[in-house]
Amino acid sequence: MNQIKVTTRLALWGWLLTFLFSCNSLLDWDDTRPCGNGITSSTEECDDGNTSDGDGCSSTCLVEYTPSKKVDLLFVVDFSLSMDSFRGDFYGRFPELLSWLSIVKGGLPDLHIGITSMDVGASGNNLVGCIGEGDDGKLLKVDTPNLLNQNYIVDLAPVGCQIAQAQRPGEELKCTGHSCSEANCRAPIMTGLEPGELSLVLDEQGCPRCRNYVTDSMTEIFGRLLMGPDTACGWEQPLEAMMRALTTDHPENFNFRRPDAHLIIVFMTDEDDCTPTTPDLFNPAAEELGGYGPFRCWQWGLRCNESWELDPLQNLENYTGCRPLTESEGGKLRDVNRYVNELTGLVNSDDYRMFVQAVALTGPHQTDLTIVYEPTFSLWEPQPVSDPERRPVMSNLRLYDFAWRMSHLPDDMQWCFFNLLSEDWELPLGLLGQRLRDVMERSMEQK
Repeated sequence: MNQIKVTTRLALWGWLLTFLFSCNSLLDWDDTRPCGNGITSSTEECDDGNTSDGDGCSSTCLVEYTPSKKVDLLFVVDFSLSMDSFRGDFYGRFPELLSWLSIVKGGLPDLHIGITSMDVGASGNNLVGCIGEGDDGKLLKVDTPNLLNQNYIVDLAPVGCQIAQAQRPGEELKCTGHSCSEANCRAPIMTGLEPGELSLVLDEQGCPRCRNYVTDSMTEIFGRLLMGPDTACGWEQPLEAMMRALTTDHPENFNFRRPDAHLIIVFMTDEDDCTPTTPDLFNPAAEELGGYGPFRCWQWGLRCNESWELDPLQNLENYTGCRPLTESEGGKLRDVNRYVNELTGLVNSDDYRMFVQAVALTGPHQTDLTIVYEPTFSLWEPQPVSDPERRPVMSNLRLYDFAWRMSHLPDDMQWCFFNLLSEDWELPLGLLGQRLRDVMERSMEQK
């Protein structure tokens, strides 16, 4: 990607953002108080009350991350049939993210890329498509014979060898020669939490890489992983699936999460999160929770300006100003903020301070909702939103809230929540890549 192309894209994206996004409508980003006053304003990632470097918050009020060119990308994907076309759309845009990562100073970062489903069962209720703990956060490798040994993509720079290389600002790293061999991709030279049996491969720019795939490209391998399993539980729990993927001791996930790597979680679903605090929510016999269906996730997980009337004679009811209902307010879904605290606690420790961000590719963030009564089944149903192709998606409030709480700057909310029905998916993926590039280059300069 050349310098002119990068500059042109950024200018175009800046113009498009004015029209395409309303994600930060709930936030007050007008505060521009000076750095060092102890209050984080709209232009700051942090403010510790001083303008000194080396204390975790820089003299310009930017987080001082642990120097690292490692990135763990976890995709939490809804494998329902209704998501087939959306997954195809995402596969077609995946190279846009890679193109931004490839122009990071010093070349492509050391990558781990894994995919898990949103199926973690139905809290002990064995239902159709929801058996036991489901995939339980395991990284999935379905029909991917050319991805060797691990259930996730590994693509690293070799260590302990010389590489003749050159790179212009805004362009990919180019290599003219190297002294690397397979030994530079394997133990004992390749140390840390990396696999010990990687293969040496030259990329399109002649640069050596250590990979657990050889025949196919990274995009092709990712596309196969994105196909996923043939069945999926209808009770989507992306937040719980995320934490299980990062914390549960599954052999399929062994060493995927590296403590010294920046972490990006990408959710892709046409439903909102419905992680319960009680197994009764998914129990068809729990009639005290209302009709058995998706509306339970709204009724017990959202709070609106109006209380739920649920009058069958009305057939249709409208509600305004809806937001996630907390457990302390009587909600039966796990508080979003609990996942925020668990994730940030996992990533940041006494030894490491890494960049972590959630990206939600979901239905639109609409706080005004409509429910419809289905007399045939005597059930209230959430009314979806659809595009000209008649692909229905649900309004998303919980994943929006999670992405908002995980964001660092107002610009982050311009790409970390994106409507599946939008035609320009390259926009958030490109901005995600740009943000990662900035974080990595900034952290390496702090060495």
